[in-house]
Amino acid sequence: MNKKTVLFLINGFGVEKKESYSIYDASIMPTFEELTKTKLFSTIDSKVNNYYDAYRNISLDVNELFNYTILDKDILNKTIVNNPTLLKLKQDNETKKGNLHIFCLVDTSLKIVEHLKEVLKFLNPNRDKKIFLHCIMASNNLEDYKLLAEVFSHLNMDLSIYAPIGFIMGLSAIDNTAKQVDLNFFFKMFISKVGEKWQSFTQKFDVLYGTRVTPRATKPFIINSNFELGRDDTFFFFNYDNINLTNFIDTLSGISFGPEKNNFSYYSLFKVTSKLEIPYMYESSSANYCLVKNLESIQATALILCQKDKINVINYFCNGLKQEATNTITFVDIEPYVNNPQALVSVIDQFNNDLIILNFEVDDCKEVDELKNRLKQLDANLKAVIDNINGSKYTLVVSSLYGMNKVLTTDKGVNASVIFSNKVPFIFIDDFITKQNYLIEPGTINDIPKSIYKNIKRDSKFDSIVEKKNGLYKLFFK
Repeated sequence: MNKKTVLFLINGFGVEKKESYSIYDASIMPTFEELTKTKLFSTIDSKVNNYYDAYRNISLDVNELFNYTILDKDILNKTIVNNPTLLKLKQDNETKKGNLHIFCLVDTSLKIVEHLKEVLKFLNPNRDKKIFLHCIMASNNLEDYKLLAEVFSHLNMDLSIYAPIGFIMGLSAIDNTAKQVDLNFFFKMFISKVGEKWQSFTQKFDVLYGTRVTPRATKPFIINSNFELGRDDTFFFFNYDNINLTNFIDTLSGISFGPEKNNFSYYSLFKVTSKLEIPYMYESSSANYCLVKNLESIQATALILCQKDKINVINYFCNGLKQEATNTITFVDIEPYVNNPQALVSVIDQFNNDLIILNFEVDDCKEVDELKNRLKQLDANLKAVIDNINGSKYTLVVSSLYGMNKVLTTDKGVNASVIFSNKVPFIFIDDFITKQNYLIEPGTINDIPKSIYKNIKRDSKFDSIVEKKNGLYKLFFK
């Protein structure tokens, strides 16, 4: 059997910023504090702000939405114009009386501007049909508003002749987490165009930032009210993620126009979860390298303890954007073990997997005291695990995949901004890899699994950020 490694994740936890409400204290996390002083410890960078993006990054080793590469290639080779689904969409758009509404997931990358521009140039070269762009934000990070403002400025300037922006909203307003009453309200806005209107999205972003509303949680607001919803309209879901739009599309398809039913058409860039069979342009291609394939390459297996409702998404990314069952990964619900350190240790000892990931989170806390108690409990779990590995039973890595920027309430009912930056901890604990002889090189969360693969199998192809000190280092940094 390979060397067993445990990855203890405290997701949402990072270096506390000066402007944050004071949370971290050595008395709350004495075990963690001691480890930062006595074991190999450094901080590494994370560019994401939720487990969803984090597992995509560490599994696929990408720092942007993986499916961007598909469009990049098709646009560069000028083969996008031959896509049969896009050709059918163009035909529908030209022959039907209605308008085209594009619902597009917008992140902080400017690539989305170029992708949309190329598609719009093909769909409506003479601009004789009305096309409207409705933008969806998925980020949970308040700091992303600055980058989003730049992206929206380009969308507004570069695409206005093709498709003016109609709505801007957060993903939670339309995906399957949205309440039905909120979906109904959105479509009433869509039909009547009566609702919150902002000519300047930058001013709206300033308000959202000031009131600590994350992009993902943003309620729909109107930028350009020239759009209209008609009986023969076409909808194009230009999304980059495996988004569940079942309730959204059910509500949309149920809209009628007096005695007449709608004659809507639907298309998507990638497959959308829905009861309707919606034509889509691309299969969500599988990554050549992902956590499952990398583990298989070193003949290793993994056990992942996480919340039950996160298993499907984590599995999706670990399998290279495929929702498949595999013997390489075993999932266990972590909930029974969060407040039971000894039971947690028993699970680690019970399974013979080479990699065991303990996926704890703190960014779901709603109150300051709840967060402090959560950190205290996780530190107790960490101590139990540390006590169990005396004598080098296995290697332990303590880290986080992202920070958090969230407003919590204090015991006095006052709002408090808690900001853990995306400088996250990386502690490497192994009796044979000591602080005296090794160091941690600069890295990102993408280096966590690679360092673990290398630790499990020393002769593997992967590069670890845990490196042996050379003579010069010892000379200058004694």
